[in-house]
Amino acid sequence: MNLPISRRLFCAGALLPAATLWLPGCGGNDDPPATAAPARWAGIAMRAVALAPAPGLPPHFSARIYAMAFLAAHDALNAIVSVYTSYLRIDSAFGADPDAAVAAAVHDVLLHELPFAAALLDAEYAAALAAIPASDAASAGTTAGQRAAAAMLANRAADGLADVEGPFTEGVAPGEYRFTPPFDFTAEVFWGERMKTFAIASAAAYRVAAPYRTTDDAYTADYNEVKALGAAVGSSRTADQSELGRFWLESTNDSWMRIALQVAQARGMSGWAVMRALALIQVAQADAYTACIESKYFYHFWRPITAIHLGESDGNPATVGDPSWASFDPVCPPIPDYPSGHSASAGAGAAALARVFGTDAVSFTHQSVTLPGVTRSFTSFSQAGAEIGLSRICVGYHFRLAVNAGLAQGRAVAEQVMATQLSAR
Repeated sequence: MNLPISRRLFCAGALLPAATLWLPGCGGNDDPPATAAPARWAGIAMRAVALAPAPGLPPHFSARIYAMAFLAAHDALNAIVSVYTSYLRIDSAFGADPDAAVAAAVHDVLLHELPFAAALLDAEYAAALAAIPASDAASAGTTAGQRAAAAMLANRAADGLADVEGPFTEGVAPGEYRFTPPFDFTAEVFWGERMKTFAIASAAAYRVAAPYRTTDDAYTADYNEVKALGAAVGSSRTADQSELGRFWLESTNDSWMRIALQVAQARGMSGWAVMRALALIQVAQADAYTACIESKYFYHFWRPITAIHLGESDGNPATVGDPSWASFDPVCPPIPDYPSGHSASAGAGAAALARVFGTDAVSFTHQSVTLPGVTRSFTSFSQAGAEIGLSRICVGYHFRLAVNAGLAQGRAVAEQVMATQLSAR
């Protein structure tokens, strides 16, 4: 093998500490060093996000933060050994300790974005560094992680987050969005228009087709379905549908992350590959949310709860209104119906994981934080994604059209992300 000079010197051990004596191509081993830091820091990231003051971070906020943190850690690892293409360019950290690099990268991004979690993050960071023997490699790893985090924070410093809120005027015509009780506002009106995407050209490029009119037969069918399945009282839900509705109220960002870690562990995936997988599924979901919100405010279609309350004045004689109707989950997010953001995230996560693991047909189980003690089993990522979509009908949040459009939109975004980002070298 004709190695570059730097690799030949490295294989000979020239001028490098013993702790760093590893390199692809040396001794016939082309794998990067072992590290469990990606999985550990994914868990820390979820705990940090969960500390957000009530009512917690909206999922598009947490997806953005996860994407930033895991991309930074991915870049730090690939500065040590270039297994995949990097997202942002940082200086080479050849021979640095990967555990220190991941810890520094994730810690610094999360600390900047989640100041309320500082105590947790600082304690975990100190513990991580204390577990790494002092060496030049450890110092170099810390520096690499810090540089990757700084590059990511600079890249996202003016990404539009400060300008996503704005006024919104309720509609007056059938199908136009009305505020959902108990809210008298809509959230993140300009997120889809102003938020900088991570991997897709623009949110508008993934805008879904226009929704139906309230007089269409398809609308009638969807109206009657969610009115029956999603009602708090007198619903037609089965016990299983009630279970899955509550089960998938949790953030899909966390759901897909925990599923990815479970499958990666079962397959013995390397730390480099785990970090790449975490970054990709969060980038796919973050961009899917941004595309989804752009479509939501472009069409500003009403939610089932207000549609059913106003069913007698929607111009459709086949829809029977009910001013007292309430959804199974009582607090509908204050943002337009179409398409479903939860479903867009579900479609994006499922498609990204199918590409990461080379097949959609992967069996796994999952436990939800919003319905503790319940385990649900799946034979594919897409099966789980479809169930996540169905859950939004079962809790009364969305029409089926919004669910189907969101799933398709998320898949489209994920395919673009997977085709263009963090490819193997």
